[in-house]
Amino acid sequence: MPVKKVQQSVPTGAVAPQPVRPPPLWVPPRPAPPVPAEDLIEYPSEDGIPMAASLKHARRMMAGFRTLEHRFRGPPDVFVGIDLLVYYERRNNGESVAPDVFVSFGVPQRDLPSYKVWEEGKPPDVVWEFGSRSTVKGDAGEKKEKYRRMGVREYWLVDLDAEYHDRPLKGFELVNGKYVELPWEERPDGTLAVWSPALQLEQHCTEGQLRFWDPKTKEHLELPEEEERGARKQAESRAENEAQARKQAQAHAENEARARREADQARQEAESRAENEAQARREADQARQEAESRAENEAQARKQAQAHAENEARAREAEMRKRKALEAQLAELKANASSPRDLE
Repeated sequence: MPVKKVQQSVPTGAVAPQPVRPPPLWVPPRPAPPVPAEDLIEYPSEDGIPMAASLKHARRMMAGFRTLEHRFRGPPDVFVGIDLLVYYERRNNGESVAPDVFVSFGVPQRDLPSYKVWEEGKPPDVVWEFGSRSTVKGDAGEKKEKYRRMGVREYWLVDLDAEYHDRPLKGFELVNGKYVELPWEERPDGTLAVWSPALQLEQHCTEGQLRFWDPKTKEHLELPEEEERGARKQAESRAENEAQARKQAQAHAENEARARREADQARQEAESRAENEAQARREADQARQEAESRAENEAQARKQAQAHAENEARAREAEMRKRKALEAQLAELKANASSPRDLE
């Protein structure tokens, strides 16, 4: 008997199951995207030239770098570099320059192996070159021209010992594609001052140092350690002033406490004196009253004695009159008794 094949019907609207295919044993890799030509170009972070010609040169560069880095720390973004290779032509690692110190506004501060103008979106804004015997010609010539073409807003030549330039500090501002020297002023104390429009600071050459003067605070910018020392001194001064104030407050409190004690003692003594005076007044009043009472008693006694004396005097006078009357009567009787009439 032949076997019938039963065909299962699929409900209307349902999806028929699909057969599961086993995965292939090997999948060919996708081709890697081509590497951009510029990524194959190496931009070295060193040019083999020493950072500075001498320790003095290096210290001055480092002082300027650290002062500016400390000044522009935190927002807004300001990148401060020192002896960092700046590449200014894309796909050309042969065109670079290494400013001694530079500042670029709007670029965040971070560790960069080199500064690529096309990656940061702009060239540096301000550049300083500290002159040395080996670099002075390039600083005033080739480098200056590169910075001009690059579009650096301000270019500064620093020669603090005035060995290579006619002034220890020269500033140039880019105006219409050309560098124009910024006006300078020599102060009575010998300080050479030049205003930097880009930094909004006045740069001073004084006592063989490059200093930055802030017109808002009326003070020179300080190195971090100088600021820390100043902060410590201020903190110590505040602590000393606070300790002195506490001592003065304690002395004032002690003086007030002593004054209160003396005032309390004086009050107690005054109250005691007042009480003694009141007691003395009471005793004086009592003595006066007793004296008045005695005087009154004595006066009363004198009156009584006087009245008694007057009574006695009146009694004696009455008795004298009575005696005189009796004597008169007796004399009369005697006279009558001895008279002849009485004998008849």
